[in-house]
Amino acid sequence: MNSAVDRVTEALVAQGLVRPEDAERARGVVAGGLEAPKVEAQAGLPKLVEVVAYLGAALVLAAGLLFMAQTWDDLGEVGQVVAMVLVTAILGGAGLVARGSLAVLAGNEVRRRLAGTLLAGAAVTAGFAVAIAVDAIHDGSFDTYWPGFAGGLVTMLVGFVGYRLASSAAGLLAVLGGALVAAPTWAASLDEEALGVGGAFFFVGVIWLVVTESGLFAQRTIARSLGCSTAVFGAQFIALASDRHALGYVLTAGIVVGSVLMYLAQLAWPYLTAAVVGITFVVPEAVSDWTSGDLGVIGGVMVTGLTLLAASFAGYWLRREASE
Repeated sequence: MNSAVDRVTEALVAQGLVRPEDAERARGVVAGGLEAPKVEAQAGLPKLVEVVAYLGAALVLAAGLLFMAQTWDDLGEVGQVVAMVLVTAILGGAGLVARGSLAVLAGNEVRRRLAGTLLAGAAVTAGFAVAIAVDAIHDGSFDTYWPGFAGGLVTMLVGFVGYRLASSAAGLLAVLGGALVAAPTWAASLDEEALGVGGAFFFVGVIWLVVTESGLFAQRTIARSLGCSTAVFGAQFIALASDRHALGYVLTAGIVVGSVLMYLAQLAWPYLTAAVVGITFVVPEAVSDWTSGDLGVIGGVMVTGLTLLAASFAGYWLRREASE
């Protein structure tokens, strides 16, 4: 019987790649290479159990939130903090149980995702607990809203610890979300609030991308997408909401240039997307600003359309050139 293994072996011998006396050994190697890999059943929680676990956690959390919504004002400030601490302990404990040991977690994607999601929830509720406590301690008005700053900072730090224990997309959201509460809250107290808030988003996004490229985050594509989105939002916030329009245009253009360079180096689509979106935003905005709006609605739409087409073709060209 002239099987695929025999045909491949004979071809190797005929081309002089294998000596005739080694044909039998080569046949064994070829047979092993063509053999279908054995799929081993993943240990731990199956997919159905993972879904049920998510639903159970969601129902418990929803019941707790409903209870607190009905009794929140009656709890008082101390009771509110205690309630949030209890929720944090429940979510954190459940996350640690789902995580198990490093040996159990290794290679078990289901447990990692479930544990990471629960620990991310614990980070959020821990931030709320701290924010309520700081608000209760402070008597009077705030120049800087320290409860929001402290709560965001705690969410970021606890979220990072949880992420290191069990990495997940939810953990990334907790870490970045905490940073995006703390930094803009502090920056809002500056003399130019819009500039401070936009700058906070921009610098958090840039720092996030630097950390991402250092290899600290396992879900690198998701982390890159979050960082690019945050940086573009910050630059555009400055361009549209502050009096420093030119600075916003420059920052957006900087994102475009940086994203192109990073895409050529990493071939990561979030950078290509950020470049296309950034140039689509900045060119019509800058043209409209520099012409004092003389282009009108039709001209603005035309410039936007042409810029989008040019950016799309440029993105396609970059992708093709980088892939070759």
